[in-house]
Amino acid sequence: MKHAVQQEMILARMAESRAELVAAHALDEPVRIARVPRVRPPASANAAPWFLRTPNAELIALALVGVAILGLRRTVQTAVGAGLSASTHRAFGDFLNALRE
Repeated sequence: MKHAVQQEMILARMAESRAELVAAHALDEPVRIARVPRVRPPASANAAPWFLRTPNAELIALALVGVAILGLRRTVQTAVGAGLSASTHRAFGDFLNALRE
């Protein structure tokens, strides 16, 4: 019984506080702006295929040129070798920096 009375008192205080907050902020509410329709970019801006508009377009172009000149197998070997070389170099650099500290 005591718990129910205390709970009612707390809920009444919460409702009172909420009413005060709503009243205080009702005047501060920003004016709603009507939605403005989006302006579509001209068709010439989207003339290129989607993969040429990505941030990796240069890598895609480089891979296509490499395949055209070297062939698929040699291009993959070169890319994997360069990736492994960079990864190994970074790992050894981190290891040596850890030894120095």
